[in-house]
Amino acid sequence: MKRFFVGVMLFVLVVSAMGAVKLVVWSGGGTERQGLEAAIAEYKKLNPDVDFEIVDVPYAQYEQKVRLGIMGGDLPDLVTITYPYAPGYMQYMLDLTQYVQKYLGITPEQFKNAMYDVVRIRVTDGDAVRYVPLHFTMQCLWVNVDYFKKAGIPYPPFGGRSDPWTWAEFIDVLKKVKQANNIPYAMSMQRTAERLFNYLGIRGVKILDENLDFTLDKDPKAKQMLTEFVDLFKQNLMVPAEWISNQDPNMAFTGGLSAVLWAGSWSTLDLLKAGKNFAPAYLPKDAEWLSLEGGRFFGAFRTGKKDREEAAAKFALWIGWRGLGYDIYLRTTYHMSAYKEHTVKYDNPIMDLVQAVCGRLAEVTPAWVVTIRNSTLYSNMQTAIQNQASAAVAGQINVDEMIKNLRKEYDRLLSELGSKK
Repeated sequence: MKRFFVGVMLFVLVVSAMGAVKLVVWSGGGTERQGLEAAIAEYKKLNPDVDFEIVDVPYAQYEQKVRLGIMGGDLPDLVTITYPYAPGYMQYMLDLTQYVQKYLGITPEQFKNAMYDVVRIRVTDGDAVRYVPLHFTMQCLWVNVDYFKKAGIPYPPFGGRSDPWTWAEFIDVLKKVKQANNIPYAMSMQRTAERLFNYLGIRGVKILDENLDFTLDKDPKAKQMLTEFVDLFKQNLMVPAEWISNQDPNMAFTGGLSAVLWAGSWSTLDLLKAGKNFAPAYLPKDAEWLSLEGGRFFGAFRTGKKDREEAAAKFALWIGWRGLGYDIYLRTTYHMSAYKEHTVKYDNPIMDLVQAVCGRLAEVTPAWVVTIRNSTLYSNMQTAIQNQASAAVAGQINVDEMIKNLRKEYDRLLSELGSKK
């Protein structure tokens, strides 16, 4: 009898093991990982037969990691993809459309129409749904409130000023707040193509136009605006190490070495953890007043393993739909929702300020900002853009050489792609 019982138990264990699925997830780590872990903990209560392995990939290495994975066939089941890179990887992602009705109980059209327009454009490929939104962000400024008070400088919109600074006013503000607080730098900014795109857009320059033509060597303002950007580092208004050696901009800002952080809504949780008096503020206005929408998508790679693909699709839709795992993720990470008429109950009033600032910036941002960046050409140019900008800041090349090198990369990509897309 004892042998029979042991045999039954072994059989049950073997069957259970055969039914278990382990999903590998590539994530950006940090706050993103915390949100995934919180959602996964709840998901496993509902689906105990699914295990997860989260692999952190630093942002600076993300594109290379994914590209090598595609080339070598060594891919995870699920991956978080930042907005600008998403178009370039759509062709490798599973179409989630077939699973929406099954696991969410709504039609694919209802699912897509619930999102903000700027998000829906990016997750769909024709009728196919290639991603779910993980979080929605807008670029904005963060200011050290104590530094601004000491300098006697109001900031928009919750620091005594309602309108955005003009660019000339903004540069004057950076100089004054730096001097008043005797700090080495005025502003921190992460080295990314997206920050440079936002800066140039505000100054009235486009890297690519709406027809996806390269314009930096055609626009007479481009050289001057790029030169002024590089000069911000030479004047120590910005932190050279952040663009030369990819130093984390939060280090200088939270450490009190700079008074302004050009980042966005995604910085909320990290800045709260710093325990200092920081507040969101409008980006400055020049030829244009705009911001860049961003964030992360979540998608399942086509691996050919049907049981794992469906398990991955099921989890992706659960964590990517309002009222389910999505709310857990957002409350944990202090990110904004990508869905219209979706109220998330955060436990800190700072999110009211963040949503007001970023909501206004989203309203004034023109459509071309999304159109250009939702292209494979721009997606594939990002690494070259940030590398060339880094070299210019380091003094390794001049602005003319930077523009010339980017033209060569654009022509190479256009030839490789065969068309502007």
